[in-house]
Amino acid sequence: MVNVTLSVPDWLYKLMKRYSHVNWSEVARRAIVREVLSIKAVEEGLKREELEILMETEGFELLKEEEIPVREEELQAKVKERERRRLEQLKG
Repeated sequence: MVNVTLSVPDWLYKLMKRYSHVNWSEVARRAIVREVLSIKAVEEGLKREELEILMETEGFELLKEEEIPVREEELQAKVKERERRRLEQLKG
């Protein structure tokens, strides 16, 4: 694993220090995973493993293969549509 250094404003650093019980590295890691996989979902689609990681990051549990009520392609289309709507909301 590689290390990445982040710069944050002083006011944010002070707040982070106040809540030192929080694992800020894990918070940043999850945010980066969520953002990268969200972009990839829109641009290229996701592999099942990537979808599982994204859903875990978002706090969702993925059903076992035999429990999935829709095909993987349909699920990816739904995820892409959800992400498209989310991006529209952020722009607007």
